[in-house]
Amino acid sequence: MVGGISGIKRVAAVSALVVLTALGACGTTEDVKPARRLFSPNGEPLNGGVLGLPSCEDALSKWFDRIDADHNGFIEEKEFMADARRQFQIMDLNHDGTITPAELATYRAPYGIARKRKKAESEEAKGFRDEVPMNPGRRNDPDLLADFSDPVMIADAHFRNVVSETDFLTYERRNFAELNTARNGRLSRAELLHSCETE
Repeated sequence: MVGGISGIKRVAAVSALVVLTALGACGTTEDVKPARRLFSPNGEPLNGGVLGLPSCEDALSKWFDRIDADHNGFIEEKEFMADARRQFQIMDLNHDGTITPAELATYRAPYGIARKRKKAESEEAKGFRDEVPMNPGRRNDPDLLADFSDPVMIADAHFRNVVSETDFLTYERRNFAELNTARNGRLSRAELLHSCETE
């Protein structure tokens, strides 16, 4: 199973750039398209709350421009990793060197995506859900594949339901290599935006 999990992480490294978390189905006959959650490659929310609901391309382009510190049109690995370190520090709310699902939930709460509620909508479908992988009862289960859809908890290499800074930075280094399909050590805007095409 270890090889399978590793393969899932590798595939998820590319797709984790844009994580889509569906809200539950509505209790009415009218279809309501659920809001989707966008994250940077390093787990920063890119929509919801005061950020609004930009398109994938617009959200990632804005992130790209901010991370490209020398404004040369590329994100070098050092820029990418500097952002990963910065983002880890922001998400580590209690500054103990680890990130838990509870910390992520608190950090992400202001970016909840509101949507129109139908009067017959079920409780499970209300509001934006950001619960993956918040199931402490199964924290040691390596088969809990839902963990691998979260761009932060995917770095939990030891299946402890906690991500250390070392785990996170190791994962993000691999993530950069996966995103950098040209294998030239610098991420182009086109490489980054390619993930929007796979939604």
